[in-house]
Amino acid sequence: MGIFTNLFSPKTQEKASTKKEIISLTDGLKFELDVAGTEQYQAALEAIGGARVPKGISRFETAQLILNNKNPLDPNFVCVEIRGKQVGSLHPEDAIRYRHQLIVKGTPNAIGQCQAVIRGGWISSDGRKGDYEVWLDLPILHQ
Repeated sequence: MGIFTNLFSPKTQEKASTKKEIISLTDGLKFELDVAGTEQYQAALEAIGGARVPKGISRFETAQLILNNKNPLDPNFVCVEIRGKQVGSLHPEDAIRYRHQLIVKGTPNAIGQCQAVIRGGWISSDGRKGDYEVWLDLPILHQ
């Protein structure tokens, strides 16, 4: 009887909202902020950017800035993702300024979305490879 009571009860059960607010950010396509830790994500960047070429690439993408409050080493950690793959993070001082700006805008838990450019990824005729780098178009981090 408990099952039927729950199914047909006039009370609606509250569910936690999993919908995240996304805010779009732009700085006139200046791409002046580099992403930290890209050396750890070269495979992901190659998967996004395509095969390496002799002169490297310059590929424009949309990046998402995901807050990660559960990082024991850095409670201000902000992950940078492109196409759902982590490609690095904001430098610690940039992460603090970014989080502060989200608070000022009244959106402390929002996911930031901005333009990014992936550069590099060259390969020489003798097989040497250059790393990919990611640069973001984020206005709120300029001082």
